[in-house]
Amino acid sequence: LIEQERHFTADAAHELRTPLAGIRAQAQVARGATDDDERARALNGVMTGCDRATHAVEQMLTLARLAPDAVSFQPTSVDLGAVLKATIGELAPIAVAKHMDIALNDGRGAVVSGDAGLLAILFRNLIDNAIRYSATGTKVDVDMEVTTSDVRVTVRDTGPGIPAEQRANVGRRFYRAPGTQAPGSGLGLSIVQRILDLHRGTIRLDTPAENTGLLVTIALPRVAG
Repeated sequence: LIEQERHFTADAAHELRTPLAGIRAQAQVARGATDDDERARALNGVMTGCDRATHAVEQMLTLARLAPDAVSFQPTSVDLGAVLKATIGELAPIAVAKHMDIALNDGRGAVVSGDAGLLAILFRNLIDNAIRYSATGTKVDVDMEVTTSDVRVTVRDTGPGIPAEQRANVGRRFYRAPGTQAPGSGLGLSIVQRILDLHRGTIRLDTPAENTGLLVTIALPRVAG
């Protein structure tokens, strides 16, 4: 555990060093700017760096709260459709800013045993990733299917996808696939995996039939109704 925490601290310091250095550089540019346009561009860079650092810190705090010795897990019956609708509503402004649509096909009777707050974090990470990695003007599809034994939620985007040989690594803390351009901390799928472990759920990454983007399938045990 001590060794794991040492690695986590080192990785966290590395992850925060880059945006903090960027913030400092842009602040120096703003301080020395000779015209309003140059100063505005530098200050926009400062804000972008602050947003990136804030996102990284929030993800690290979430992961710390999900540590095995820190989680008090008391499952209840959760309407997964309601969780998805609320999560999509929360992320809608980000999608609107990119002129993107989020389509939700929600099944009926989708009740699982778990923690609604943690499940909201899980799907917020998945859908937020889908928005971030997809091009402006495209679409993210969220579908829910209820079977006799489980509830399956798929999130399909039109981004660059993840090559099959790299998919085994994406659950590692701070891992980001080579060539990744979208901002992020590399912690999203680590958080998703930890929440799934608590809920006895599974995740699968595939390439959609259109051969473009990423298809993420989450399966959670269903509560019989």
